[in-house]
This record gives sequence, structure tokens and C-alpha cells, in this order.
Amino acid sequence: MAITILTTTIIMMAVAEGILASGIFWLRHSCPWLIVGRDAHPRLDPKGLASFIEHGWDPELGWIRKPNSLGTEKGKDNAEISYRIGPSGARFNPGFENQPAEILVYGDSYAFARQVNDDETWVNYLSHKLGINIGNYGVGNYGFDQALLRLEREFADHPASVVIMCVVPETMSRIHAYWKHYSEYGNTFAFKPRFVLAEGELHIKPNLINNVAEFNRLNIHLPKLSASDYFYDTKFKRDILTFPFCLSIFRNFKRTLPLMWAAFTDRIGRTRDAAFIKIMRRNIDMNCSLYHQPESKALFEALVQRFSTFCNERDAKPVLLMVPQHMDIEHIKNGDHYYSTFLQDVSEQVTVVDAASALLETTEMNALFINDKYGGHLSAAGNMLIARMMAPVCQGLIEETTAPKWGSNPKSGQHKKPLT
Repeated sequence: MAITILTTTIIMMAVAEGILASGIFWLRHSCPWLIVGRDAHPRLDPKGLASFIEHGWDPELGWIRKPNSLGTEKGKDNAEISYRIGPSGARFNPGFENQPAEILVYGDSYAFARQVNDDETWVNYLSHKLGINIGNYGVGNYGFDQALLRLEREFADHPASVVIMCVVPETMSRIHAYWKHYSEYGNTFAFKPRFVLAEGELHIKPNLINNVAEFNRLNIHLPKLSASDYFYDTKFKRDILTFPFCLSIFRNFKRTLPLMWAAFTDRIGRTRDAAFIKIMRRNIDMNCSLYHQPESKALFEALVQRFSTFCNERDAKPVLLMVPQHMDIEHIKNGDHYYSTFLQDVSEQVTVVDAASALLETTEMNALFINDKYGGHLSAAGNMLIARMMAPVCQGLIEETTAPKWGSNPKSGQHKKPLT
């Protein structure tokens, strides 16, 4: 009798495990955020890797928009948009093709202005307002650290009197990443450098994949990648589903069960992007927590200080422009302006502009964003709003650079609190 009960129990558990395993792998087709053991040692797709190396790989920074390239993607209302990268690596700025840049913009996809045409970026709108060329060197998914390293590498070839670092609040998470796969599951080609702060000093961990051959030696680099990426222990390792799946799901049920249900409703067509929205909200929550961790905040502050020092030593005015994403705006509306204290603290080092207030003032928020799988970049209308907000800031800084220097205060004109 005891043997029969034991056998029955084992069979039932085996059946349950089989059902769970089949369900998880079925859901993974539309929900890659349900990661399993093999995701810790992913196979890099040869065809995709070859395309990435040709079109986007950079041995120092991880990836980049390559000079003399172009591309298309979907914009608002699924319209096709196009972009072009010039010979210097800056995005094409219609109407200012033959003028040297007086302002430089570095940063992420909000700096680049993804999903709008070249003549609909906030940089192009701002150029027309000021009557000057602005070099746009933004790159999608960049952290503040990568953008800073690119500025340091290229400034001597493309100098200017004002440098704007435009990033989303999520840049706090990005500066803690060494391999984006550990925080953005499936982003397996995105290896990058990162800085760490030790005894008050910044130290760089260079990109480990600094030549093509290293992609094929990924397994050798995994110990160092996992040890140096903040999210391996705090996120990735905790989210892996392994046999026995019942126990694995129970261990992290608050995250896994709602995500599996959202993925299921997406799969059968009852919902759309429900799983993605859950992932985005969780990422925002984790990012919020980093702004309240002293070690994380100190790292970001040190990077801003490095940016400030680099610019000031070259007689350029440093500006930090923070543009919240749509879900950041939800947090702010609910009374959690989670990055505002950080901006206040670094405003002694750089001119700080927070786009949150300008975005909140509009009565038609959805018109300013493109609601898509990337989390909603700014539409042409949203880009125009940023340009209007930045025009007086940039005009004032340009006037400072051309004003007489006699007896001037090197910090004059820098704002003691974030502009809104």
C-alpha cells in the first residue's frame, strides 16, 4: 500500500513537472522574460551576431550607431520613419548639414530621438530655434557611462561650447550593468564597460568582448561577467526557473505566477503586451530603489562629476537633461518623483534640466509618446516640447561662452536647482 501511494505521488509529481515545463516553454515564445537554466549559458545566434557586428558593434563601448549608415523603423500610428547617420557618427540634422556643431548631445535613445524622422527630433527642432547646428550622438540603450566614454573619446575631433547629456531615469540601472542579458533577458549581444566606485574613486571595468573572437569565448568570460554585473545576483539568478519547476516557481511566486498568467492571456489573445507591461513596471520599481541606495547614488554622482570636470577643463558647459519615460510619469503623478533628490544633489556640478514638469503640464500626455514595445519614445510633438523647454537654457549658456571673461565666476549661470 505504501509503495502504491509513493508510486502514485511520484507519477503525479512527474506529470505536474511535465505540464509545467511544457507550459513554461510554450509561454516563452511570447514571453522571453521567463528564463530557464540554459539562459545562463546562452547560445549566440550566428546570423544575428554577424549582423550586429557589421552594423552596431563597438569594441570599447559595446555598440554604436555607425557612420554613414541609415535605417528605418515604425513610429507613431505604425508609420515608417527613417534616420541617417553622417560621417562623424552624428545623426543627420536637416538644414544644418555644412555647419560645425556649437552644441553636442550625447546619451540614449531619447537623445537620439528614436521612432521619429530626422527632421522631427528635439535636436533638429532646437537647432532651428537657435539657428545653430547641434551634433546628435545619442545611441539607443546607452547608459550614462557609455555616453560619457564616447564623449571623452570623440570630443577632440568634434568640440563644442555646450554638451548636453540626455538620458532617461533608467540610466541608473544601466550604469550597473556589465552584460545587458542579466537585466534585459535575451539581449545577449550587449556587452559593455562599466564603472565601479572604490574608496571614492571611479575605476573602469573595460568591455570584455573587445574583439570579434571573444564572442566565441563567451563561456570563458561568464564568471567575470556574472561577478561584475549588479543584476546577476539581485535579479537574473533569482528569476531562473529550473527543475523541479514547482519549487522554482514557489520560490519566486510573487513575480513568476502573475507573469505566467499575463503571458498566457497574451498568448491566447485576451490581452496584448500584458507581460511586457509587468516587466516594464518591475524594472521601473527596481530602478527607483537604486536611487535610494547610497552606493548606487554615489556611483552616478561620481560619473556626473567626471562629466562636469571633463567639460569644464575644455571650456564647455555641461548639461544633464533627464527625460522621464511614460511609466516614470505615472510614478511622479502618484507622488513618487524618485530621482528628484539626485538631480538636486548634482545641480552644483552641472546645469540640470528635468523634463518631468513640462511633460506633466500637457493635457494630452498620450500625444507626446509613442506607445509601443520599447516603452514609449517621444513622438514628434513630444520632441517639440523638449526643444521649446531647452531653447532658453541653451541660449543662456551660449551667451555665457561668448561673454567677456574678466573677473567672471566659473560657476556663474549654473543652476543651483533643477530647471523644470
